[in-house]
Amino acid sequence: MDEFRDAGVEADLQSTLDQGGRVWVIGDVHGFNETLRQLVASLELAINDRVVLLGDLIDRGPDSFDVVRFAREDPRIHCIKGNHEAMMTENFELELIDHPDQGMAKWLYNGGHETVASYIRAFPEDARGALEWMIEADVAWMRLLPAHIVLDQWRLVHAGYNPRLEMNEQRLEDLLWIRKPFHTAWQPLDLERTVLFGHTPTMNLYPRSENRWGEVWHSSMKLSDGRSASIGMDTCVFHKTDQPAVLSAFDLNTHEVRTMARCEPWAEADWVEARSKQHNQNASLSS
Repeated sequence: MDEFRDAGVEADLQSTLDQGGRVWVIGDVHGFNETLRQLVASLELAINDRVVLLGDLIDRGPDSFDVVRFAREDPRIHCIKGNHEAMMTENFELELIDHPDQGMAKWLYNGGHETVASYIRAFPEDARGALEWMIEADVAWMRLLPAHIVLDQWRLVHAGYNPRLEMNEQRLEDLLWIRKPFHTAWQPLDLERTVLFGHTPTMNLYPRSENRWGEVWHSSMKLSDGRSASIGMDTCVFHKTDQPAVLSAFDLNTHEVRTMARCEPWAEADWVEARSKQHNQNASLSS
């Protein structure tokens, strides 16, 4: 068992599959809490069913605070660390909120502003307390999340794997960030397991297709049992175009796909408003 995995989580999920339960894998949520809640409600989970979120729960969307609450409070939900959780846990410091260093500025630019604003909105009378609590509770939780999950027939990971390295030599950076080398690998990286991953919107996967907005992507490479070698799950619930904005779930037992169109209206004006509110409340953090 490598340092980026969680034996307890893997045992729970494999037991669920072995007993005929449903394990649903959901792609990048990016702060769209209502869409996530409605998608999970549509799955009609039994007490013994499970959900795995493939990372990037936070940033960009309207309510990362509620997404984390939802994920943490339902024992049927397991989470994988994504690059956005990594940016937050590695760079967020309360003392730098007004004058961020390079690392924190990168996170804030990539959606951290919206995440901070969602915590402040949740505790409007105590902005500093909200962010101190975020560091003590949710950042600490994110640090402990596994970076991938390995089951008998499946690998679940945020970004993918480096085809130039053996599976037992994979680096955390690749599990969280890799794109093209993984997407363009010319043979399956694991001959026995299909890789489910997020991170890259499916319309950008090879061969790139504008007609694939909102659709789960299946690699043309097949395993010996006929399953796709990899499946892309980031159907892009977050973007600012007129294309479909969709959150998707994949059932590991039946291979069924369920989708939910984005419920929240979210456009450039919403970004500007969220960042403005966060900026206006930063003054209270120094009091």
